[in-house]
Amino acid sequence: MFVGHAFLAFGIVAVLARHFGPAERLSLRGVTVQYAVAAGLAAALFASLPDVDVAHAAFQVVTLPEGSTAFDHFWTATGERHRTTTHSLVVAVLASAGFAVWTVRRWAGAVVLAGVVALAALTGGVVGASVMTLFGVAGVLITIGATRIGLSSRSVFATAALGLAVHPFTDLLTGVPPSFFSPWEITVFAGRIEPFTDVTLNLLVAFGAEIGVIWFGIVVGLALRGIDPRQHVHVAGLLGVGYAPMAFVLDSPSVDNAAVFVGTILPVSAIGLVGVKRQLTGDRVVTVVLTGLAAMTAAWFGFGVAFVVAA
Repeated sequence: MFVGHAFLAFGIVAVLARHFGPAERLSLRGVTVQYAVAAGLAAALFASLPDVDVAHAAFQVVTLPEGSTAFDHFWTATGERHRTTTHSLVVAVLASAGFAVWTVRRWAGAVVLAGVVALAALTGGVVGASVMTLFGVAGVLITIGATRIGLSSRSVFATAALGLAVHPFTDLLTGVPPSFFSPWEITVFAGRIEPFTDVTLNLLVAFGAEIGVIWFGIVVGLALRGIDPRQHVHVAGLLGVGYAPMAFVLDSPSVDNAAVFVGTILPVSAIGLVGVKRQLTGDRVVTVVLTGLAAMTAAWFGFGVAFVVAA
């Protein structure tokens, strides 16, 4: 997934906080938000945190082997550290505790996080420790933001733990399965989840899951604001189904070879700009975003139907 981790974590935490958390509203520099929204946003940021490990690959692109492209080298380098320690459930618990302790005693939180870095160094050496240091620093910055808006240490732990735990599970439809118990080599999933033998159908499942969790997160967020999403989806979104003929053009796109599929279907969301001049009601930006997402959903559905028929 690309952004699905964040939307899923936001939706889950926001729903739980809405029903079981305090009803208070939090404020930061004059901006007031519901506790559920603040907690959800914190969880979304923490859910995105594990992917800081791609920074390792970004630094390596400056030394390209002869005959390779920056794109190829980036993903080859990424495979060395991506979805390892930063995606571990063990690290999720320990790091969440470190972030929570940081809000009370910074030195104590730093000690806990230093222990997490040392743990990463056991299997990843200097590189692993460096990646985990970046992970810890980014996590502390999220923690600082969360506390400034009013989240307690308990809330920081809960949002961090859930956000970090959600991430590796949402990676199971794409790429190599994460190392759930790194630094210990305990295999939970031998390969990614592929319900079909056809590679394109598996790509459609993965992309559909991404769209689904994005809808989930947005709908939850709008519900907390008292906005009916149905009032913000312009009928133009149905034009996205026009992407269907691409099923006869693309040559067996797959999870491992999805660049062209993703690169051609994402621009379909531009249909949402129709909502700029023909606002339905309320927030114009919401109309644009939801209409664009509806167009991509229609494109995904149309492509899937055309592909199955063609097969």
